[in-house]
Amino acid sequence: MASGELGRQPSFHDTRDLTPFRSAQVYAPVRGMGRRLAQRMAVRVRAPRLRPFASKVEKQVHAAVFVHGEPERLVLLARAHPGWSGLCYVMAGMHAYRSHHHAQAAELLARGIASASDRAATAFATEYLGGIRHWIEVSEGVEVETVFSEEAVCLALAHSLREIGRPEEAVSVLAPLPPSLPAALAACRLAEVLGRPLEIVARTEGLTNASDLAAALLVLRARALRELGRRDDAQAAVREALRRRRTSFAVKNAAATERALLMLGMGRRGRGGASGARGRAAASPSSAFEELREAGKARRALDARARERWLRDFEDLDREADD
Repeated sequence: MASGELGRQPSFHDTRDLTPFRSAQVYAPVRGMGRRLAQRMAVRVRAPRLRPFASKVEKQVHAAVFVHGEPERLVLLARAHPGWSGLCYVMAGMHAYRSHHHAQAAELLARGIASASDRAATAFATEYLGGIRHWIEVSEGVEVETVFSEEAVCLALAHSLREIGRPEEAVSVLAPLPPSLPAALAACRLAEVLGRPLEIVARTEGLTNASDLAAALLVLRARALRELGRRDDAQAAVREALRRRRTSFAVKNAAATERALLMLGMGRRGRGGASGARGRAAASPSSAFEELREAGKARRALDARARERWLRDFEDLDREADD
């Protein structure tokens, strides 16, 4: 990727006074810690009361969003009322995303973004949908809570596209978003999937561990630097990820894993001669563990030979004593 393109991409610096992001949670992907919240993407205390003399379509959309929660009802409303199609398709996609139906969510959200909404639908969203909270996964084991907004919809669409194996389209969805840590983390995760470590390094230049999202982003930076063979820079990123005492335990575990991989010498670029051969052999985890396995076998074989020599010497002593 050209440096000019990297310079035009959004970074993690968010200068806005108000953002749609509220909180974040980090869980261990293996054990699924914190998935209770993830199962409830939308958090609603109660359905807001409709205004007096609301129109029939408002009543139908209100019931479909807050009472039934079924994407099919919203899709039927989108077909019956073209002026409300954009809002209905988006909410249907968010309901599908809540149920982890990513293929359906990607289709509905993309259709909702491309569709138009009239003034009545926009006013409805402003008045009634602002209290909905959405838990959106931006990276493996990292979720952010957002209010209903364009950024929440785009992040959910990008995650669904990543889950169904369309990361290139997910990158284009995130491109128009303003700079923020969640958007940067989602973009770096996509860059990792696409095998673009240089893009991750460029996006995270100058990042410090000010939050769990920043720490998770630093772990991705360390991983990219290790892949590029920049071992010292990767160690610096790991140290920064572990610096803050209140960093999430799951992020600290991931950073400690990166530190262990660096200590094993993985990810080093090959150098000339025999050292280059060793560097190339250590470039993949499987080759590194194979070297450890071979070393263990050699040590056990040496111990077996020493035991055999001891047994022979002991038998010779027995024969001499008998003679």
